[in-house]
Amino acid sequence: MNTFLLILLASLVLVAICFVAIGLQVFFSKKKKFPETEIGRNAEMRKRNIRCSKCEELERCVLSSCKNGCNEV
Repeated sequence: MNTFLLILLASLVLVAICFVAIGLQVFFSKKKKFPETEIGRNAEMRKRNIRCSKCEELERCVLSSCKNGCNEV
């Protein structure tokens, strides 16, 4: 049981150190904001022609002239 607690404590300390390091990097970076994670606004995703599923579904629906008008998307 002692070994389990030691490993658990060590992993929690490691995760805490990682969170603090990421926080410090964001706080002291020159950009002063988090990287964009939304697919529709991320420049790297647009370069790779990756779009959000909702936009793709709406486009597919408009192109196929759905009878229901795609209101549930």
